[in-house]
Formats: sequence, structure tokens, C-alpha cells
Amino acid sequence: MQVAVEISLYPLSDDFEKPVDTFLSLLANNQTIDVEPGKMSSIITGELAEIMKALTQAMDQVFAENPAVFNLKISNCCPV
Repeated sequence: MQVAVEISLYPLSDDFEKPVDTFLSLLANNQTIDVEPGKMSSIITGELAEIMKALTQAMDQVFAENPAVFNLKISNCCPV
């Protein structure tokens, strides 16, 4: 099933740019999903299972290195 995910990452540290860059790099390196970075959130499109797999791996790495909050919306019906 094709879905779109809007996701925002809020690192809870003074050095907030590094976790965001790391997160986006991990997602962008995945060839099975499309990532469109934005100023306040990013849009990820692709197959639900592939997106969730990529998000789990990238979020695990961010959480292992930084305290953070993720906010996301998932839709299978809103055009991107």
C-alpha cells in the first residue's frame, strides 16, 4: 500500500542540526522510499512496510544518540 508520511524531528539538545542531518541522511540513502526534506517537516512516500522499516532503523539510531521527539502523520489517501 502506498502511503505518505509527514514527519518532524525535534532533538532535545543544543546541537539540533546534527541529529536532523543524520536522520535525513539515513532515510535518503534508502532506495525504496522517496524523501522530500522541508524546513519544519519532511514528506516520505512509498510502500508502507518499506517506510516503517526505514523509519524504525533511522529513529533507533537518533534515539540511541540523542533525546528527541518525533511527530508524524501517515496517510494512504492524501495526494502529495
